[in-house]
Amino acid sequence: KAEGPPLKKAKVAAKWEWQDASGWKEFNDADAGMLEGQYNALGPKAKFSTTEFSFNKGFGTIYEVSFSKMTQVNTETKKSRNIRRRDEKAVLAKAKAMWEWWTDSGEWAQFVQEDTDMLEKAFGAGMNPFLTKNLSFNKGYDSLYIFDFDVMTQVNSDSGTSRKIQRTAAGGSKVFGHTKGEDDAYADVLLAAKDSDATAGAAAGVKFDLGLPPAFVAAQKKKGSSSLRKQKRDFGPIISKDKHGTECFNQMLKNEEEFCGEWVVFYHSYSCAAILYEVQAAVGSVLFRFKAEFAGLPRILAHGFKHIPDATRMLEEFPKWKDQDHNPAFKAVGLCATTSLLAHDDEAPAKSVFLAGYSVGSLKGVLQKLLGAVGVPKYKVESLAKDIISLACKHGFDTMGI
Repeated sequence: KAEGPPLKKAKVAAKWEWQDASGWKEFNDADAGMLEGQYNALGPKAKFSTTEFSFNKGFGTIYEVSFSKMTQVNTETKKSRNIRRRDEKAVLAKAKAMWEWWTDSGEWAQFVQEDTDMLEKAFGAGMNPFLTKNLSFNKGYDSLYIFDFDVMTQVNSDSGTSRKIQRTAAGGSKVFGHTKGEDDAYADVLLAAKDSDATAGAAAGVKFDLGLPPAFVAAQKKKGSSSLRKQKRDFGPIISKDKHGTECFNQMLKNEEEFCGEWVVFYHSYSCAAILYEVQAAVGSVLFRFKAEFAGLPRILAHGFKHIPDATRMLEEFPKWKDQDHNPAFKAVGLCATTSLLAHDDEAPAKSVFLAGYSVGSLKGVLQKLLGAVGVPKYKVESLAKDIISLACKHGFDTMGI
């Protein structure tokens, strides 16, 4: 292991301490400066070797320091001590943080100090989602509250009530947590829509003005439903003989006709995966007030989108995968689809699979992972999964692969 490069004494912006049997003690300025310099130069996960500790003068013993483990090891005696870095600026910033919740009257109200202290501790420890019953206003009710520090929401798991929360500087207006971005615009439209909008004329509810040129919209409208532009209105022998299937296909074509001026239509065939979509929609309804009538396939877990954030990146990566749409990176964010309800498809034409269902591969364990990822306690995951599967069977879902 190479010895760390010689560094000039760094200005100490944080306190460094070491631990013995009696507790924590501060390094002197020289040693703290050396550690801070290496920390800033190499990063919080680095490991380096040094003989530069002041207490080591005249000995030349090599000490191995690990910032990821926060340990200091004498390589000759193998004696290991815990060390720590205390950023006084961060401590001060935390002390000034204030937590607020959005009231029914449309304004921010401050949490009481004991609740603020608990939320700040959970936030600082990276506990997300954070589940607790120990809130001052919850005494005597014993409801479980779920705090999500990514989207900044507080949900009462008993009533389903969701409220916005924020972490701000005391007396200031800067939000440290969730800040409004373009992804919030769609949610704002849905939340602002009146319940009557969902059934007032539009087949799928709220109308969105995309700002497209009127001439373009009129030209597309004139062409009609996309599935009928180069296909006859032929539902095939399976759908045509089934009353329910025929009614569904007619309604889908009606939706196409209504929105064909501005929207492109994609059809995604699935059956076994339906239960996963429904669970995510239910979680979205509780945590984010998601209105399922405006979109049937919400995605709650965002980690996959860090690698494939958009369609452009997908087009770059997809050709490199030998397993194509079976690649885990694709399955984390992508959906296989066809652009026509009636056209032939090599794998899953809607006319063939709509009634029978369509699934590829086993999904065993996926539901349990989903429940764990959205904050269900480990000891409850298996029993809740069984209840969900039982309910799905009762309502006719395909659960064979689950």
